[in-house]
Amino acid sequence: MHDSAVSAPASFAASLPVVESGRLMSGSREIVIQHAGQSYRLRVTRANKLILTK
Repeated sequence: MHDSAVSAPASFAASLPVVESGRLMSGSREIVIQHAGQSYRLRVTRANKLILTK
């Protein structure tokens, strides 16, 4: 199901798909995600945290 090991709580791992952030970001520090006609920006901070903004 997953290409690499992911540490997630067992309750999540059993019921939700997991996507590695590196795969989602494809080497970029920032991407745009479109959902229901709206654009959202997903960014990796200097502290290596993720921030999602509209």
